[in-house]
Amino acid sequence: MKKEYIFRGYGRAFALTSGILFFSGLWGISEAGIGGALYSVNIRYASVPLTVIGFVILTFARVYFPQKGTAILIAALAMLYKFLNSPFFACHLLGILIMGVCYDVVFGIFKDKNRSLCAVAATYLNYVLFALMITYVFRYEHWVQAGFIKVIEHIAIAGTMAAVGSAVFVPLSFRFAQQLKAKFAMPFRLQFQIAAGSVSVVTTALWVFGIAMYFFS
Repeated sequence: MKKEYIFRGYGRAFALTSGILFFSGLWGISEAGIGGALYSVNIRYASVPLTVIGFVILTFARVYFPQKGTAILIAALAMLYKFLNSPFFACHLLGILIMGVCYDVVFGIFKDKNRSLCAVAATYLNYVLFALMITYVFRYEHWVQAGFIKVIEHIAIAGTMAAVGSAVFVPLSFRFAQQLKAKFAMPFRLQFQIAAGSVSVVTTALWVFGIAMYFFS
């Protein structure tokens, strides 16, 4: 009985670790790839689609791993991919980490009672905290020079657009992820199954690609 309990605990730990690596790699690649492309051509309000994509990925992760702190761990690993971008913006690291914190806090408190409202609350909290911290705590030069007007624009305009997008796509992602989980209950387990094997291969590929790009870029 004790041996069986140990193996079950190890299996859950392996599944959680695999899931965190998978979703953080997926989010990181989207930030480095899509984010890098948007910022390289100076797309205005580039943070809007990146925020929605990030929250969608965290929503899939929450369906499979509802444990507290999971979103923060995923964000902490995902932000490593931002080192692949050239030029590198240190403020993006803070943005990704705050997204994970806000998602964990809001959805942890309200327990998915109203996913659209939770998505809106998490989005606005994310934009408010980031704008205030990057300007008045870390005093990032670009934000300090722009002043309070940039803070308001970031929250009121970009934040509102991201909130609308999150309010639509986060609930849809919840439903789709639940349907996916019903078919593939735990594709992150250490088992020789097609689903589990595919996830492991994709996870490995994401991180091998990220590490290779970092050293060769």
